Amino acid sequence: MPMPHVISRLITMIGVSVLLAVALGYGLQGTGAQDATPAGHHGGQGQDNDATPEASARSPYADAYDPDASIRALSAEEVEQIRQGGGASLALPAELNGVPGPRHVFDLAEELALSRDQQAQVQGVYDRFRADAIPAGERYLAAEQALEEGFRTGTLTEENLAVRVAEVSRLEGELVTIHLMAHLQTADLLTPEQIAAYNRLRGYP
Repeated sequence: MPMPHVISRLITMIGVSVLLAVALGYGLQGTGAQDATPAGHHGGQGQDNDATPEASARSPYADAYDPDASIRALSAEEVEQIRQGGGASLALPAELNGVPGPRHVFDLAEELALSRDQQAQVQGVYDRFRADAIPAGERYLAAEQALEEGFRTGTLTEENLAVRVAEVSRLEGELVTIHLMAHLQTADLLTPEQIAAYNRLRGYP
């Protein structure tokens, strides 16, 4: 075999050996890096393997779910607030848009510098509101309970579902309107400066 060819083959073999050594060294480093990763910190598929089917299927409502409650779509606190004529977040469209409600305005009478006449008028709005809101709330809760009982007992059908849902929505709308009306009537009794002070005190920009 001519000498140049021998040298050429030796160079080729040395090059291949070097490449193999580099590849093996890189592979060992990669394995070491993976082994150094703490258990439970591997991303992607490793996390999915750790999760049990039961954990991934668990409803976010399960912890607050009361199987003995007659109304389960509302929290016990919401139900109690509605029965007492409380807010239950029903007046947020007004409250969060700069229109005060009678209860909080009366509580802040001193800070808002309400006159005696204003205090009496706000109290009147609140009294009328409760007189309407409590029975309206009971009607709404009764309709919601009837809807849920229909699902629980299996008596709800496709034919009467729309009627039940429409009744719940109508009564809820009636209750929300009573809450929002009280906010409108309260705002009419206040000066712009008092409304601005109310929103500032309540933490609204």
